Amino acid sequence: MSKQLLYLILFGLVFSCTKHSQIADLEIPSSLPKFEILVNNDKAFDGYIFLRESVSPGAQFMINSEGRIVWYQLSDTTIIRVYTPYDRSYIALYTNKEIHEITYDGDTLLKLSYGDGGFDKILHHEILKDRNNDILALTKEIIPIDLSELGGKQLDTIKTDGIIKLSETGQKLWSWSLEQVMDPLTYPEINRFKNDWGHANAFAIDDDGHYLISWRDFNQVWKINSESGEIIWKYGAETINRAQDKFYHQHSIHRNLDGDYMVFDNGAANIRSSSRAVGFNSFGDSIRNTLTIDLPDSLFTFKQGSVYQFAEDRFLFSSTMSKTLIITNRQGDILWLARSGHGFYRAYYLDKAILNY
Repeated sequence: MSKQLLYLILFGLVFSCTKHSQIADLEIPSSLPKFEILVNNDKAFDGYIFLRESVSPGAQFMINSEGRIVWYQLSDTTIIRVYTPYDRSYIALYTNKEIHEITYDGDTLLKLSYGDGGFDKILHHEILKDRNNDILALTKEIIPIDLSELGGKQLDTIKTDGIIKLSETGQKLWSWSLEQVMDPLTYPEINRFKNDWGHANAFAIDDDGHYLISWRDFNQVWKINSESGEIIWKYGAETINRAQDKFYHQHSIHRNLDGDYMVFDNGAANIRSSSRAVGFNSFGDSIRNTLTIDLPDSLFTFKQGSVYQFAEDRFLFSSTMSKTLIITNRQGDILWLARSGHGFYRAYYLDKAILNY
């Protein structure tokens, strides 16, 4: 084993590092979670699972198949849970008004704050980069509106979600919000949902450069034209005919290694108290499910959670509310399962090459 680097990062405020010759030498802060491995097929995976903890002090860290922390970075305060890893760095929200990109070696590549250039929106739930290294995030939107005819106030507001695209220097390149494509006055019971209309909870860039957005409360995924903002397609509760194919309160929309769209289908306590992975794709003029991987009912998580494919027959789940991390094959056989005292919003798989071993 080559030298292991340990970095304690205070997000641009203080940097320090200590070298250790073995993973076993790492002195793990008591604030970091412990993991109990309940299932461990030694062929389940050979890389690392990258996690983020938003309690104080916030931290990001990687564990191996034994549940041992092999790398970590600590912050000096609570941090937002949203982050996306890349080959040599990860981009994250420090707060909902601050964006950081930091390498695994501890160097800050980018730091943007609300008010810089066109950075004029509060951010939430997603932060990532496109192929041009522009930054995309989900935004909080507040719409002034007259809801008096629907039981609200004449001078009222609707809170919903949107998308912002920023350059690396913070210049706003593009923005979009829900009311551009849907009239809130035509939405059933809009006065009831005015404080969180739609609840966008995940965002991704499709292979063709257009955008995918997950709406938890609509039980739908939309594809949005990245230039015009028009809806290219919708897939979800209103468009799926077979009851067994429907997904509910889904998270972590993305394209998987098979080329299919994939979501973590949370389920819904009043409909189906079980969570699963659902894959789908387009076939001519239709979209239909291509893959379902069910988790046991004991791993149901009614909110949060994720699933990502990291090999041809390996899928990494985070079941947030059951505080478990799971790896399955396509058949749903559990190959690895870890339990912690903490629930994680998402879990990402990273190859060992990330830390230059």
